[in-house]
Amino acid sequence: MFQTKEPKWTTWFFQFVSYGSFDVVVSVGANLSFLSHYYQTPLRVSQILFYLVSVWGLYLLDHLWDAKKEIGTPTLRSLFFGEHQTKIKWMIVFSVVLSCSFVLVWEWKFLFANQIFLISFGVILLLVVKRLSPFPKEILVSVFYTWGILLPFPMGTHTWWVAFLFFQHVFANVLFTYNLDRDIDKSQETFVLSRFLSLEQMQFFSRGFLGFGLLCLSLSFFFQTIPLVFCLGLCLSYLWLLTTSFLKQNATTLKSLAELSYLPMFLPQIIFFFSGLR
Repeated sequence: MFQTKEPKWTTWFFQFVSYGSFDVVVSVGANLSFLSHYYQTPLRVSQILFYLVSVWGLYLLDHLWDAKKEIGTPTLRSLFFGEHQTKIKWMIVFSVVLSCSFVLVWEWKFLFANQIFLISFGVILLLVVKRLSPFPKEILVSVFYTWGILLPFPMGTHTWWVAFLFFQHVFANVLFTYNLDRDIDKSQETFVLSRFLSLEQMQFFSRGFLGFGLLCLSLSFFFQTIPLVFCLGLCLSYLWLLTTSFLKQNATTLKSLAELSYLPMFLPQIIFFFSGLR
């Protein structure tokens, strides 16, 4: 499923990026860059690093947890995490210590101001671990990822539209990537949508959200509700993910490509940077 022959160096590269969760770190950086420019809210260096390190450690922990729970024939990712689990555990500890240092020295006010998010995330995480969550994991991941990324930015009636478009992409991305792990989730009895919907149905819904997002972007461009450069960044991200959904590479490569679909979100910053050199 989702597999074709590809060069060894490509396979190795995407395994390194995916297993190390570096693709997720890059995507978070791109999202923060995009939203910071759109909402005209500069982010502190310590705030950016706190986000990158925290998300990196959280995803490494999630992958390690999945590897330990895996039943039957282990996947390549589980074999990798089993072989290097000591190093990965030290990387997780390092990320936790570094995140706590950023909080204690610079970001404690930011965290205190968003304690509702932290408490909600902690409760949901506990329910997921205990298999008591009332919502499929795809919905929870999409909501909390979007909510967490938007925390530093002011939300108002004139800015909710980009947040909605951003969520559309996140949800489509999560549907697509979780569909790749449907066999693993089924064996572990994880509460995910892919357990109840077929491979084709999940693909249909993922592409449907992307198509709807592109339609909304077209309307935004037509009515000029979002500046062109931000429309372009979002549009390229949508098209990147949509193109990825039609590829037939192995699951690891596809998941990395899906995460890296946020790269065009750097476009506004790049354009503004070069326009300032004139």
